Amino acid sequence: MAEPDPTPTDGAASSPVSEASASTPTSVTAPTCARIERPRLQSGSHLLRGQKPPVPYSSHPPTSGWHASGHVDVDVYDEDDPLGEPAQVSVLEAEGVVVTYGTLPDAQVARLAGHVRDRYPGRVAVTPYRRLDDGEVVFTAWGVLQRCVGVDLTALDRFVGRFAADEPIEPGH
Repeated sequence: MAEPDPTPTDGAASSPVSEASASTPTSVTAPTCARIERPRLQSGSHLLRGQKPPVPYSSHPPTSGWHASGHVDVDVYDEDDPLGEPAQVSVLEAEGVVVTYGTLPDAQVARLAGHVRDRYPGRVAVTPYRRLDDGEVVFTAWGVLQRCVGVDLTALDRFVGRFAADEPIEPGH
């Protein structure tokens, strides 16, 4: 069972919500984020290009387990070429953060991408993730995740400050 994060998110723009409501799009205009979750940690080795993990990940998006071998760019990805789960885990293993999202309005994707490129080059990857609901955004680091409805850049800044290395190693070593 996930341990709640003792640090609540701040203010009305990022008040804590239950996991169930965080994964269901709502009509509210302000983004909301749930507390930090700590899914079961998984061990796993490097996968060769295109190889699938031999067991399912313990969370979606993944926070540990089997990961890609070879270089993985820590960057912003689009619908045409999303970052796969093994590559996401490679970024996490290298002490980076991955932000995944379900369908979002183009303006929100652009705002998120610009924020990450300006503040966190080489530390945070952003990618669409089909397993998330419309409007859902999830921050992941090794062994932790935080689910949000909408793009909450303040919550992202706090998550990166808490869980990402200042200078992650190159993913896919």
